[in-house]
Amino acid sequence: MNISFILKFLILCSLSSCTTSASKTPGCLVELQSDAYKNKSFYLASHFGTYQTLLDTVAADIDGRIVFKKKEKYLSGIYMLVNDMKEIEFEFLMDETQHFKIEPNAETPSKTIIYNSPLNIDFRNFNVFLNSQQTQLQLLQSNLETTKAQNEKEILQKKIETVNAKIIEYKQNYIASNSNTLALFFKLTQPIDDFSSLSKSEKLNSKKDSISYLKTHYFDGLDFNDPRLLRNPFLESKISTYFDVFVPNTVDAITKEITVLLDEANTPESEMFKYMSLRFMDLYGTPKKMGHDRIFLNLYTRYFKSKTYAWLPLAQQEFFNSKARRLEHNQIGSKAKELFMNTMDGKPFYLNDLKADYIVLVFWDPTCGHCQTEIPRINQLYTTEWKTFDLSIYAVNMNSEVGEAWEKFISTHGLNSWNHVAPAKEVSGNYSQKDVDYQTLYNVEQTPEFYLLDKNKTIIAKDIDPADYLKVIERQY
Repeated sequence: MNISFILKFLILCSLSSCTTSASKTPGCLVELQSDAYKNKSFYLASHFGTYQTLLDTVAADIDGRIVFKKKEKYLSGIYMLVNDMKEIEFEFLMDETQHFKIEPNAETPSKTIIYNSPLNIDFRNFNVFLNSQQTQLQLLQSNLETTKAQNEKEILQKKIETVNAKIIEYKQNYIASNSNTLALFFKLTQPIDDFSSLSKSEKLNSKKDSISYLKTHYFDGLDFNDPRLLRNPFLESKISTYFDVFVPNTVDAITKEITVLLDEANTPESEMFKYMSLRFMDLYGTPKKMGHDRIFLNLYTRYFKSKTYAWLPLAQQEFFNSKARRLEHNQIGSKAKELFMNTMDGKPFYLNDLKADYIVLVFWDPTCGHCQTEIPRINQLYTTEWKTFDLSIYAVNMNSEVGEAWEKFISTHGLNSWNHVAPAKEVSGNYSQKDVDYQTLYNVEQTPEFYLLDKNKTIIAKDIDPADYLKVIERQY
């Protein structure tokens, strides 16, 4: 299995922070030994949320013995022995006790020998059990896909459900009897339709009640200040599933839920806050859904605008500041900022001078290769799908130095009915540099860039294909 090692600025310092041992006894002394390891080089790796990072390097001796030794303990979690081909050779757990030895058996995992680590014995036993169940599932699934008889399909489906129930039951029984790192990871992988915490006196009378119950108890047993939550690959799926299943896909709902999680994790130097705050800032800095960049602004205002963190590099803070400046004035539902432009013959023609029910705002460059493809396509939409509406195009040429190429492109592609403008060299009136910095106001980092405005110059669409503007317009009626 190949593993991708992605290093972000806070990962190495986070993973290297450990509890210092006051005595000379090493906090960690872990041995791995196998004939397959003889005279080879290996890495020790760990998870950090969705990322994996290298922590140490070591060479096996002639007996295939590997030793990881340090005076501090590693943070508890899933760790990996990785070969020089960046492939995982073996996975094991670190818990409070980090003095143990493992003799892995890749061919017969059940014969892996473990000394002085009951936790890793449990981990081995579960993996042996899980592999046997997954083998059954693969066979059943294969038969299900090839069977045509409906009654056979139903029998196979029930068998699949039975096997999955066994895996769930195994984890639940372990959680009930243990509070260690493995139990925590089992909690992270529990199915969302788990009503195990439902008391006998509680009644769920409707689907709405059931969903509310599941949402309320979804993170039961998880402490978001527990650093172990980052040392496994399960947290990301847990959080993503919560937002996909239980949180309405609106700016306000998503912001509220993120804020709850971040506030719970936001303690001094909290690794979970570092990870999750940066995760959500990255996710909504370039969101998949139009308008969700407002979530970035909401989080920026609450957690980064007027706050500093020792763990956050100045360059990252400056990036957030710059991103916020580029987003704050062009949000869906906000009034479009004035554009101080001149026509091709040098006469002022500002955005607010244009009157139409709808305005497609275009920022482009006649010499831009992508523009040369996209602008004719937009004109095709303008002369076909959009022609039934009172719609005008306000096209800002960002490269007014190429006047001849500008005129030729307009003539060649029949764009004469558009409103063509370029930035005015001088603007009279009580305006600041920020007022005329249209590239920041409209977040124009590449061309072409498109916005759809209504008759009040309110932004109603951005960051989507203009081919979808017709759907946006039709929703206005």
